[in-house]
Amino acid sequence: MATPEAPLREILKTISFTQLPLRHIEPFFKAETISRPRLYVYRFLKTGNLSSQKKNKLPTYDVECLRTLALLKFAKYDFDIAYTNEPNGSPNGKLPYLLLPNGEAIDNIQEHLEKTGYGLSKDSLSDELAYLIMVERNIIPAIEYMIWVDLAGYEAIGTKRYLYNYPQPIRYLIGWIKSSEIAKNVRIGQPEYGAALDNEVLCDNVIRTFESLLVLLGDREYLAGKPSVLDALVAACLNIILEAPLKSPIRSVLLPENSKFKPLVDYALRILESHLEISELHESSKEVVDGSN
Repeated sequence: MATPEAPLREILKTISFTQLPLRHIEPFFKAETISRPRLYVYRFLKTGNLSSQKKNKLPTYDVECLRTLALLKFAKYDFDIAYTNEPNGSPNGKLPYLLLPNGEAIDNIQEHLEKTGYGLSKDSLSDELAYLIMVERNIIPAIEYMIWVDLAGYEAIGTKRYLYNYPQPIRYLIGWIKSSEIAKNVRIGQPEYGAALDNEVLCDNVIRTFESLLVLLGDREYLAGKPSVLDALVAACLNIILEAPLKSPIRSVLLPENSKFKPLVDYALRILESHLEISELHESSKEVVDGSN
C-alpha cells in the first residue's frame, strides 16, 4: 500500500511560484566593499605609561598581530590595517586575519603570502626553524604570562588593552577565563618546572634565548641577514616587551643602558622605525589606515 503524501506537500504542488523568495527585503546595513586586502588586528590602546613617554608608534600590542604585520611589510604586500577588539569576527575566532577584496577571509596569512608569491626566502638561515621553536617555547609564554597571569600585567595590559571594550562583569569573566587558560598552557608547555613556574623561571628562559639571539645577530642588520620569518617574530616580541607599561623582570633585562642586550634593543627599534611604525594611526581617529607605507 502506497504511503499518502503529507497534506502540506499536496497543497504546495497546486501552487505555482514565479519568484522565490516571494518578497525581498533590503538589508539595513550592506557589507563594506574594499579595494585591497585588509589586515584586522587588535587596537593599540595607550595607557599613559611607556608609550606616552617615548612616543612609540607601535600599531598593535599583540605578538601574532605584530608578527603578521612585519611579515606583510617585509614582503612589500599592499594592504590596509583595520582595528578591532572582536576576534570572533575572524574565521577561527582569533586575530589577526586578512580580508581579501573578493570577500575571502584568510587566517593562515603566512601560507597565503607563499601561495601568492610574496613568501620570504627560507634559505637565508639553515637553523631558522630551531630558533623559531626556541622563541615560541621561551619568549612567547613569558609574554603571555606577563600580560594575563602576573597581577600587575593583567591590570595594566590584559584588561586595558584587550578587554577595554567589554563592560563589567563580562570583562572580569573573560579575563579570568583567559588568565586560567594561559597559566595552564604555559605549564603544559614547560612541564619540567611544574607548579614552580613563575616570573623568575620564565625570565631565566628568556635570558638564555636572548643570549642565543644576540650571538646570532652579531653585527648584522637582520638575524638571517635579510628580512625573514624569524626577524618578524623576534622583532614583534622585543618591541612588545619594551612597550610593557610595568616594571616586569623581562623588560628590566632589556632596558638598562648598560645591558648586554642593548644590540637586541637597537635591532628591535630599528625594525619598528623602518617597517612597523604607522604614523597615520596616531594622527587621526581612523579605524582603517594604510599599512603599506
